[in-house]
Amino acid sequence: MEAIECVIKWTSWKRTEVIKLFGISSSQLSRWRQEKPASPCLIHPFRILDEEIQKVVDYRKSSEEIRNMGYRKFTWKMIDEGVAFLTESSVYRILSMFKLLGKAFFKENDGALKEYRNKPLYVHHHWHMDIAYVIMSSIHYYLIFMLDGFSRFLLHWELMTDMTGLSVELFTQRTIDKYPKARPMVIHDNGSQFISHDFKCILSKNNCINVPTRRKHPETNGKAERFVGLVRTEALRPNSPAYYGEGLKVIEKFVDEYNNNRYHAGIGYLKPVDVFHGRGSAILAERKEKLKQAREERFRKNTELNRILMEDLPA
Repeated sequence: MEAIECVIKWTSWKRTEVIKLFGISSSQLSRWRQEKPASPCLIHPFRILDEEIQKVVDYRKSSEEIRNMGYRKFTWKMIDEGVAFLTESSVYRILSMFKLLGKAFFKENDGALKEYRNKPLYVHHHWHMDIAYVIMSSIHYYLIFMLDGFSRFLLHWELMTDMTGLSVELFTQRTIDKYPKARPMVIHDNGSQFISHDFKCILSKNNCINVPTRRKHPETNGKAERFVGLVRTEALRPNSPAYYGEGLKVIEKFVDEYNNNRYHAGIGYLKPVDVFHGRGSAILAERKEKLKQAREERFRKNTELNRILMEDLPA
């Protein structure tokens, strides 16, 4: 502002010509004039409070599961449980400062695409279907499942003793009967069970769209592939079921945890059940309000502390 006024005084040029030379718009100049001079302060008004930092650290150390959780999922879990209300970047800085980022932060880039372009727009828009091998006591079983692509909610699953075309067709029909109003695009790989005439007829008669994936392109059905990986790493390998009944219980427990309690990165760190039943937007709005209230409370406390410290300074 002072430089602009000096140039006008020395040159007698118009103000519009001078601010144009400086590369400043008239609206920016107007905003500068309206700004109030910053009051002196010793502490930033939005500084994270010491008690908030301590809550983050204590909660991070509360269990091994939370200790190894990714910082983004950890952030939203804290907000939902009312522990602390901070943004992802703030939590990252705190965990980094105390060396508590956890194993989940260090991931190698596998070269795969970050996202699949054709995303589902609503519940029951995309259904992802796949079959996974499950070996118990040297006996092969087959986990077949149907996953909703929008909410990541597991719609239906069965642990089968075979993977014949008839078994897959009956499973598909049972899943469709479970959600009779759905008219999804059923996405699957090119296994022999999925390219049969009978399988295509079931989808066609129920007004479902048959979508086989591109060959050698796992990203198309990546949500199903990712779910298979989770079942193996978080359920089957840690528990090592020895027989069919035990395997059913292990998978059933994992599915309940996955659908109802697990925070999913692909849907904004919400739980699949909340997105599936349309509660996702309300939860995100509630989180935003909690962050806003915490920021206002932080500002109030830091401003009061500033006032006390400024009063104690010598004149």
